[in-house]
Amino acid sequence: MKFFLASLLIGSAAAFAPASTSKATTALQADASGLPGALEPVGFFDPLGFAEKADDALLKKYREAELTHGRVAMLATVGFLAGEKVEGQITGPAITHIPQVPTEFWVALIASIGAAEQFRAEKGWVDPADTPIDSPGQLLADYTPGDLGFDPLGLKPEDPAEFFEMQTKELQNGRLAMLAAAGFLAQEAADGKGIFEHFSS
Repeated sequence: MKFFLASLLIGSAAAFAPASTSKATTALQADASGLPGALEPVGFFDPLGFAEKADDALLKKYREAELTHGRVAMLATVGFLAGEKVEGQITGPAITHIPQVPTEFWVALIASIGAAEQFRAEKGWVDPADTPIDSPGQLLADYTPGDLGFDPLGLKPEDPAEFFEMQTKELQNGRLAMLAAAGFLAQEAADGKGIFEHFSS
């Protein structure tokens, strides 16, 4: 358990370390530095050098994965807090809610996730029948990572500069939510108390 907690702390501390500036400049890095999500003073944050080893297609897949995980983490963070605050038949810390959930919920959840993933795959990914065996999982050339065309409230700005800023905000909030969800899980696993219980004790 101590190793697990230490791993989480080291990983989260690395998020605030400055990026190395001695890296060689390539055309790919120039593209990567222009991606949304880079903020001063750190700039394009890639401490493990994934972007250096990636071509444009792989970098787009990385960004798609980051956006997807960030969106799920934002929902998970809200779910942790709402699930602990609004209790009914399911009680206790959020980490203990999973075994309390009825089977019907899991069926509905799995069907919903499957439908969402099918929609996302059809919107942004090349049909597996049309991809070479040695390079599976390719994104469509005209697909912008994360842009599923789902904007029922009309929040997507028309101005490219405003849209770029909104993309950066979403990425930063998703990154924070990933750290928060991991912290919630680690904290509840460590002491068995809910998140709100820590504020009242």
